[in-house]
Amino acid sequence: MKTFTRSETLIAGAGLLASAAIQPLPALAAQPIVLGWVGPLSPPGSYAAGQEMKWAAELAIAELNAAGGVLGRPLKVLYEDTKGTPDQGTAAMELLATQRVAAVFGEFHSSVALAETQVAHKHGIPFLATDVWADKLTAQGYPEFFRVCPSNSLIYTMVGKWAAAAGFKNAAIMQEATDYGQGAVQVLSDIFKQHGIGTNVITVELSQQEFSPEILRLMNGSPRPDIFMVIVSGAAAYNIIRESCSSNFAPTPQTALYNGGGPALEKEVWETDGKCAVNLICEDVALPKARWNTKAKRFAAAFQRHFKRQPTGTAMESYDCVGVLAAAIALAKSTEHKAVISAMERLKYTGSRGTYAFSTSHQPAWAYHQFMSAPVMLIQYSELNQSPEISPILYPREWATVPYLFAKPTA
Repeated sequence: MKTFTRSETLIAGAGLLASAAIQPLPALAAQPIVLGWVGPLSPPGSYAAGQEMKWAAELAIAELNAAGGVLGRPLKVLYEDTKGTPDQGTAAMELLATQRVAAVFGEFHSSVALAETQVAHKHGIPFLATDVWADKLTAQGYPEFFRVCPSNSLIYTMVGKWAAAAGFKNAAIMQEATDYGQGAVQVLSDIFKQHGIGTNVITVELSQQEFSPEILRLMNGSPRPDIFMVIVSGAAAYNIIRESCSSNFAPTPQTALYNGGGPALEKEVWETDGKCAVNLICEDVALPKARWNTKAKRFAAAFQRHFKRQPTGTAMESYDCVGVLAAAIALAKSTEHKAVISAMERLKYTGSRGTYAFSTSHQPAWAYHQFMSAPVMLIQYSELNQSPEISPILYPREWATVPYLFAKPTA
């Protein structure tokens, strides 16, 4: 996998829109509005997700600039690779602060975002997070921080209710040693306790390469778990899924396999795990395809055309981040940080995942500057190389496309 360093984009990135022959507009001769982007583009971070986020942002920037930019000015993005580590995230945000960016968007790892929020708060820079779920992020109450993705509490309350409805009795959980992983498992554990579902939790590091000892320990628990939940957001999840499958642990008729945190949605899961990913259950932070609006359909078609793959919900989030920030700057009629933050709190913007508005309530604490209507659903792959948008939807039931809550593999 190629690693990427900081780059700038006005219209094209990775050959983007080369066939469109977009002509420069007179209005775009003005001084650019500069945005910053942060996210993992190399290991140990989830670089596949980071690359999708970057591609989606490039598409959005290209579209906006082709339409005349914002306030008669083009948008330019400075991209920083955070490598999935808090120290790199801190360094990236400090560097972007020196570039006088109007706002920053992006990030995929909650622990990295937590470090980045400290820098954004110190400098007063609006920071719109793309796909970071730890409740603690918005619970800090920083006026600069907003997010378009659901929080751990929103996601794992749903997952916990699904697991209870599906009748699982004993869950083996492998969590990453991060704010995301530990926060997610806390939400799940509370719900499982209410429903009498037993739990056995093991913590692993994202930098690990080998997981067989932990998998065997969970597999040999008594009674044998009827669901193995991998709460790991990095590329390490690919190895865990493959090793679980080769150990005949999950997915099997005895034990279902669930992966949280996003890796299972990426095309790379099929390239790495092949048939082991068939019957895998995961969440998607997108609306069902049947509910896509015109903007979502247009974006998905453009993403497929340029990058030869369907966008994940994470890519849609990134695409919408650009639209949200552009709309906020237009509403503020300014790139001044406080004006943009004020506009974000008043904003209503329709993107590919619905109409964005950010809560100003502190009850619960994580609701502050949270997109409370962020969509999330559970899907289960039913065949090899299936893409998320056509996979069976299990939950919530009003979106379900199949009568069952999960499908067991055949022996």
